[in-house]
Amino acid sequence: MHSAILAAATPNKVTNPGANTPNLLLRVNTTPSPTVSVTNPGTQNTTVGSSVNLQLSASGGTAPYTWSATGLPAGLSLGASNGLITGAPTTAGTYNVIVTATATAGGSGSTSFTWTVGTVQTCAPQTNGTDVAIPDLSTVTSAVTFAGCTGNASATSTAEVHIRHTYRGDLVIDLVAPDGSAYRLKNSSGSDSADNVDQTYTVNLSGEARNGTWQLRVQDVARIDTGTIDTWTLTL
Repeated sequence: MHSAILAAATPNKVTNPGANTPNLLLRVNTTPSPTVSVTNPGTQNTTVGSSVNLQLSASGGTAPYTWSATGLPAGLSLGASNGLITGAPTTAGTYNVIVTATATAGGSGSTSFTWTVGTVQTCAPQTNGTDVAIPDLSTVTSAVTFAGCTGNASATSTAEVHIRHTYRGDLVIDLVAPDGSAYRLKNSSGSDSADNVDQTYTVNLSGEARNGTWQLRVQDVARIDTGTIDTWTLTL
């Protein structure tokens, strides 16, 4: 109590205090600033260009709070009235972020955390150029394997397919993901009598992990005409 009284007193306000008298003016009915606590969101990890939507929260004092921050990655901003960090990072690096919430009636609190922004990892397209014969009324496959790639494939992945065949309407073509999910690239058609398949198909593979073995599956559903998978390239 003694220390608190001395700390709250105002110095150099007493006129002629006299010898051995502290020059401290006692302050009474002092209302301390309310304590504000900011919840630490923990270490954040994201990649350049990825969308961020991080809601911060605080307690104590009188809401609403006014928010501020230092050290945010370039491309991100903090809403002063709502404590919401939004945007998309533009520069890779590790950032020490400090956020502060100030209560309406005074008093503030801060917290700090690390935000790491990495570069977007891309996987090189994979090609299988080994010929695979397509006999009548048969199903064959050709495979490519991705390894060391993080995350899921793109919503605009592509499969470039080159098949030699004398009646391409006989063919049903699927792309089979590592988990066994099949994505139809081409249906058969009795009226499509043209030769060969030389086509790049765009496929939404955003629900599939990149890593693993992918297969091009080709089924011949009619007699007489046969062919060969010449080459195909998958870009995830």
